[in-house]
Amino acid sequence: MQKDQVHKLVEKYFHNTASQEEIDKLFQWYRSEISGQTEWDLNEYEDEEHLKTVIFSKVVGNSRIGIIGSVKPLYSAGIAASILLLLMSSLYFYSHKELTHSIVPDKVASHSKPKDIPPGGLKAILTLADGRKIVLDDSRNGVLVNQNGINVHQNSNGIIEYTLTNQSQNSPLNAIDKIKTVYNTIETPVGGKFQLNLADGSKVWLNSASSLRFPVIFTDDTREVELKGEAYFEVSKDIHKKFSVRSGNQSVEVLGTHFNINAYSDESAITTTLIEGKVRVIELNTKESQILKPGEQSKVDRSIRIQRTSDTQIEVAWKDGYFYFDNAGIETVMRQLGRWYGITAKYEGRLPEHHFSGAISTNLTLLEVLEILEKSNIHFRLEGKEVIVMP
Repeated sequence: MQKDQVHKLVEKYFHNTASQEEIDKLFQWYRSEISGQTEWDLNEYEDEEHLKTVIFSKVVGNSRIGIIGSVKPLYSAGIAASILLLLMSSLYFYSHKELTHSIVPDKVASHSKPKDIPPGGLKAILTLADGRKIVLDDSRNGVLVNQNGINVHQNSNGIIEYTLTNQSQNSPLNAIDKIKTVYNTIETPVGGKFQLNLADGSKVWLNSASSLRFPVIFTDDTREVELKGEAYFEVSKDIHKKFSVRSGNQSVEVLGTHFNINAYSDESAITTTLIEGKVRVIELNTKESQILKPGEQSKVDRSIRIQRTSDTQIEVAWKDGYFYFDNAGIETVMRQLGRWYGITAKYEGRLPEHHFSGAISTNLTLLEVLEILEKSNIHFRLEGKEVIVMP
């Protein structure tokens, strides 16, 4: 099939307008591609970036596919190759209901499989001001508790919402300001993530192995929360109350904006990525501060380093349900897998020098993810909850 024909079929497939006959034709082309029977040079396509954007966004959001995967070594072809890999990987997982796993422990017979590890999901623990703990998952809904005139409610989408009760809403503003400030903490375990809407309307997505401490209602002149781990914030605008996020030796101050903070203790620095608006990043020990603009990223250790990021989606992909790597080393990849699947990595022999770019759905099991990674000529052995990484 000619590349323009493939392009048309790809467009139809990801816009859900392809007939069954066209889908079958595309799958047949795909199977011939991976068996080496045909060639298609995407590098000659004039608008590769547009095609990449279309395919990538549709693969990520297309429920017909359900799972995606694409990882390539740095030394493979450029942008065009990553497009092809993303397309072919998505088709592979869509068209193969059962996968045969070659990732087996040395002590297990070759016809056996190691016990697979399922992906994480919506789960967290909410600790109230009085110490009570509420286990959260996607099966609960309704009002969970009332605290000082604030309802803690889980809606039908599994999102925790903090809202004023009808009685509180009818109270004078000065009475609301006198409400005692009480704090809650939401914690996600390894393999868990959760979204909550704060009382001021700000939205927070909490990644796995993270926690957020916050007041049930913001009564002071500032809106301050404390983060450990990683979270994405969409802060509601309030010119009278500055919003700030404290993470270790860093504070981020905003009025209303969208940004991501990665403050995991096993990362070398605290990374803040600004999607929209403007924020001030402050190193609390030295009091050094820098302003971030959209598309910029700060790294805070003992100082603040500002850099332009080529793709902010890399930092927030976890929120939308996928890992997204761009020239990432194997240790970076394994740290992310470790937080989602509850595994540790052990490196056998010389540390592989591969770098990975592409997307993998967080809905895959661990063995399915490792199979994708193995396509880059790197090998794994799964022993319980330990992944042995081999050249």
